[in-house]
Amino acid sequence: MKTTPVVARGDQYVLGQVTRDVAKFLGVNFDGGPPLTAPQLIEKADLVLAGLQRFIRQLPEEKFNDLLPMSGRKRTYRELSHHVVRIQEAMLEATAGITFTIEQPVKPPDESITHPDQVADYAAATLHRLRDWWAEQEKADPTCQQIVQTYFGEQPLAVLLERCTWHSAQHTRQLQYLLTRMGVEPDRPLSADDLKGLPLPEKVWED
Repeated sequence: MKTTPVVARGDQYVLGQVTRDVAKFLGVNFDGGPPLTAPQLIEKADLVLAGLQRFIRQLPEEKFNDLLPMSGRKRTYRELSHHVVRIQEAMLEATAGITFTIEQPVKPPDESITHPDQVADYAAATLHRLRDWWAEQEKADPTCQQIVQTYFGEQPLAVLLERCTWHSAQHTRQLQYLLTRMGVEPDRPLSADDLKGLPLPEKVWED
């Protein structure tokens, strides 16, 4: 069963999907800095999807269906890499009126996806879609104030864009780390500067 995190105080609560909302609800300072603008988020998402393509092509083919050694859930390299792309695809679907449900970004890969290169191709196609979408979006609504439907309520698109960008970035960090762990030097690894401004967890993996 998939669940939505909730932070509660007495009979009041807030969904735990937006870090700044949680901090405001708890009355604590959020030191993550100002949120990135929509153009900055698109730039980060572009870097992430391009990085995912490089990293998954470096994964030894025989490991594609192996379980991740560092994950608290049963997830394979195949599923993790597909999930990175699916997050961004689900965001694009939300801009077209499809509700961003809790199930949308975790749709499993099709059975026909049996090789790392296929995930890389999927990422390339999705990045192309993202760039085409942004070329039009930047003209019509450059700050992404369009309201979209999500499982954590109606949100400005900018909020969903930030969440999907850092979420896919975090999983790409994980894949990058796992390549290093197996002795593979990541091709043009994502740097701290590449990801600067995203509200990422401090650690690549939770304890």
